[in-house]
Amino acid sequence: MQNVAESQPVILIVEDTIDFAEMTMHILRRMGIEASHTVSAADAIEFIDSQCPDLVLLDLNLPGESGWEVLKHLNESNIERHVPVIVTSAYSDSANRLVGKLQNVYKYMIKPFPPQDLMQAVRQALRLEEA
Repeated sequence: MQNVAESQPVILIVEDTIDFAEMTMHILRRMGIEASHTVSAADAIEFIDSQCPDLVLLDLNLPGESGWEVLKHLNESNIERHVPVIVTSAYSDSANRLVGKLQNVYKYMIKPFPPQDLMQAVRQALRLEEA
């Protein structure tokens, strides 16, 4: 099990594919971390404004506004600290990766990926030590 600091990190999963979101939540629970889930950019932005998460796991291909709008909001908001974003996308082209880098994306992960890769990326982004 994962040793998590006294206060549980606030993690937001922005993903419109319910099966993938549930799998991601299961992986995080195995690490001892609970997460919240939204399916749209608008809901994600509302969550970010009300709760200021410690980490965002973001799909780019969302209904309505894309995940890029969530990134834009994070970069333009008055949040006092940087919120790391791990993009989880099926878009593997170099243009999307470059735009992600320019938008301060912490890590760009191409779906599907092994659960241990996600666990490692989350640990690194949250600066958690392995148990």
